[in-house]
Amino acid sequence: MTSVWKRLQRVGKKASKFQFIASYQELVLECTKKWQPDKLRVVWTRRNRRMCSKLHSWQPGIKNPYRGMVVWPVPENIDISVTLFKDANADEFEDKEWTFVIEGENKGHRKVLASADINLKRFASPTLTQTDLTLKLKPLSVKVVEATLKLSLSCVFIREGKATDEDMQSLASLMSVKPTDIGNLDDFNESDEEEDKKSVTATGLTFPLAQVDEETPSAVKEAAASPLHQPKDSPNQRDGFTQQDVHSATQSSPGFKGDHRRKQSRTSADQLTRRGCC
Repeated sequence: MTSVWKRLQRVGKKASKFQFIASYQELVLECTKKWQPDKLRVVWTRRNRRMCSKLHSWQPGIKNPYRGMVVWPVPENIDISVTLFKDANADEFEDKEWTFVIEGENKGHRKVLASADINLKRFASPTLTQTDLTLKLKPLSVKVVEATLKLSLSCVFIREGKATDEDMQSLASLMSVKPTDIGNLDDFNESDEEEDKKSVTATGLTFPLAQVDEETPSAVKEAAASPLHQPKDSPNQRDGFTQQDVHSATQSSPGFKGDHRRKQSRTSADQLTRRGCC
């Protein structure tokens, strides 16, 4: 909802996008007598955006070992893209402050030492400009007595448009939006489809079992479990007889014995006839 509210506030306004370039030249830091920094960096930040310089060693002074500095032989350039807004009939842009922060690092631990705010609307111009600045930073630690940063700030105009255009949205404003503000409807659709598939699969597996348990009487269950009702058995087994029972019954009948003897006598006569012919 934060991004929607910002867009509503910017309806009818103009937007201009600029590129600002900070070139660091010198950093002076004076500390108390109980502490000295190891390495320092300059961070140019607004909300969730952090543009960091490289780490540089702090060199103590000869006269005062607790007052040292960082000097860039070649200026280190840090650039950012910023969108400034103004009303249609206004001559000035709205305020937009960025902050220079001095951080100390020792054995992987960072500590904020000093900071200074700068309003970029003061340096915005449709033509290329460069301004030398000496910022007196506010100490943010009891170990810091004084801090000063020297730099040059350049401004390059990129383009102009409406405040509601997608390509004119400020990156810092977009990064400040919480992930929970905007939901992806596709995620909800996919999760619903997966739940439907799971419910259908579970229903197909459990429905026959529930039907047998609830609707089939106990006597039918026992009959279904009996080997006499297996679907792959022979017809004799379905009637209650096995192949062995049928064979033994046939062998023991009188008619079967007489027929068997006649077949044996005919076979013997045929064999004698064949031998006589040979």
